[in-house]
Amino acid sequence: MRLAIIADIHSNLEALSSVLAQIDQEGVEVVLNLGDLVGYNASPNECLELLKTRTVWSLAGNHDLALFDAERAQHFNIIAHQALMWCREQVRPEFLAFLQGLPLLREQPGSFLACHGTPASPDTYIAYHFQGKRVLKHLLSHPQTRVCFFGHTHRRALWYRDIRGKVALRQISPKKIRLSPEEHYLINPGSVGQPRDGNPEACYAIFDDKEFTIHFKSAPYDIGGAQHRILAAGLPAFLAERLAQGT
Repeated sequence: MRLAIIADIHSNLEALSSVLAQIDQEGVEVVLNLGDLVGYNASPNECLELLKTRTVWSLAGNHDLALFDAERAQHFNIIAHQALMWCREQVRPEFLAFLQGLPLLREQPGSFLACHGTPASPDTYIAYHFQGKRVLKHLLSHPQTRVCFFGHTHRRALWYRDIRGKVALRQISPKKIRLSPEEHYLINPGSVGQPRDGNPEACYAIFDDKEFTIHFKSAPYDIGGAQHRILAAGLPAFLAERLAQGT
């Protein structure tokens, strides 16, 4: 299977459109969306409409879940909460039903496990060594699965656990990366709609389970257009400013 991996779209139509245009040239069989379709940016309905036109396996992210869970939303910072409340009023009823029905996990036995934050919780991050080590240990309970895809941090990452049990981050390369069948991996493709790697381009990745490779990619997009939508919607200006900075 050749798979396109996307995450953290966050209602950014310009970014999603650009990424999908590139994915259309990749010859993938399906798009795997790791969650957080909504929040932060100003085009939730347009993004959801666009995804409807393709074969997409979508998961629920913490922002998607917080649309229906006031207690969960209360833990967001004030800007994220404001954007989420705006989004709650904008999303069309049929899309609310779609978001409410999204699963937390997807597993293709022998190929991959996918989640938003971690397999245990969509709210938990994999950002530090102890977090990567814990989730890679969990992956050992899936003996036929060597790869877990995750999002949530908005940063690309390639964690590995070798046959000795060593856990570390592997450097991200612009070239296709060949994975080892003897190792376990945690792979974050980065964010489509609000990258935080210092590069404002929209991020995604291509996974080939036959070659056992991962290829991290990015797509330039109309950042000015996305910023204009945010400001026109009356959302915090900071959300527009950070898009140009990739933070």
